[in-house]
Amino acid sequence: MTTLDYRAALPGYYASAWPLECGGPRRQKLARSAGLRLQDGERLASTTRDMGGWAVMLVQRAPGELFVQGGAGLAPGEFPPHRRLDGDNHGWLERIDPITLATLARSPALPSGGHLWCGAVIVHQNGDLYMVNGRFCHRLNADCEDLAERELPVDGPYNGLLVLSDGNLVMKNLGARPGEPCWFSVLEPERLEPIGPPFVIDTHCMGRFSSDLTEAGEFIYTSSANELFRLRYDDGQLSMDDTWRASYAVEGEDQADGWDTCIGSDSVWLMDMGRPPMWQGAATAVQRAFRFSLDDPRDRDVIDVIGQPNAFSPGPPLYDPERKILVVYDGLNGGIAALRHTAPGSFDLLWRSDYRNNIQMMLYPDTGELIVEDSPIARMMNDTGTGDIVVVDIETGRERGRAPIGAVATMGMFPCPGFSRDFYLATLPGSIARIFVV
Repeated sequence: MTTLDYRAALPGYYASAWPLECGGPRRQKLARSAGLRLQDGERLASTTRDMGGWAVMLVQRAPGELFVQGGAGLAPGEFPPHRRLDGDNHGWLERIDPITLATLARSPALPSGGHLWCGAVIVHQNGDLYMVNGRFCHRLNADCEDLAERELPVDGPYNGLLVLSDGNLVMKNLGARPGEPCWFSVLEPERLEPIGPPFVIDTHCMGRFSSDLTEAGEFIYTSSANELFRLRYDDGQLSMDDTWRASYAVEGEDQADGWDTCIGSDSVWLMDMGRPPMWQGAATAVQRAFRFSLDDPRDRDVIDVIGQPNAFSPGPPLYDPERKILVVYDGLNGGIAALRHTAPGSFDLLWRSDYRNNIQMMLYPDTGELIVEDSPIARMMNDTGTGDIVVVDIETGRERGRAPIGAVATMGMFPCPGFSRDFYLATLPGSIARIFVV
């Protein structure tokens, strides 16, 4: 049975409640922290702060230690990924006060190679933080001092960073351009020296990847325009696992690439329709989710419940392996649906709503409190309006509370659990927020 990240030690990572985006390398998005336990008569409130740039994600280190990754903001008319060789193109890392969100320590400006994109930050088992920023990887300590950096092989932004069970780091380029190969690099954590040459897949792989440490070995799952690949990791080297390859193509449909893969209940889960229309033109299909068995990739389910054409979603679904509930959404047209997975090929609709979600959802497993978003339509960086973060019951869809996020939408960015009946989120327009119970 697939390991539950929130219940297990995560080899390679610092022993915190949220040392990386999505809470663990399988991207299950299940919080180790106790739930909010919202009661009748209580409500949610928010404290927000403008980062002055792109707010990417937050992670926890030791109790009370909260870090946020920042990057150069996008000007009106600019769309990610954007290359800016002159002017503001750097990223940075901050340690912030968990209540006020004020800066406690900040790194120097970190080079990105001119590439503006949401990279990633993780807390390593050695206590340091590692950050992918544009085409650079950086090592920083808890005081946000830059200890080492490495320029990565592809002259483009990198999308995703994980730690392998031996402590080495693995990352890949974004692959926003058609025909751009996917380059995976493995670096050792001390000086960020490459371990062997990059492993190259001869097609673009847009989404972030997941990893799964099992008795059979250590594997990485990544998606191309319509396929899923499994890589094997042994002794510092990646290789293609030719025994497992899956297709999420739907015949006769004008699909767009999927984003991240998520692993749960011995299956890989993802959604299509993730390629932004401004990259290679808009696709016209509806939003679908897919399940593939880890044992047999031909064992495939296609979940089609949203139903609106010209869909777009900037992230993956959420699947709760304990309740067997899949949550899918269309971030452009609006609409979220939750389904119970009862057997291969069988899903029962539990609820649906009109929320327009763009955030990478998060679930408190102990209380069933699901974190989603309800925001105005946000096609461009200079859209106006204010979105809300919403807490709902994953079983029923009942709304338990909401609060403003300080931006029109998160635009695909990440939440992070807090330390006492609170949580945090980041947004592409630049606000960070603490959401708390009052």
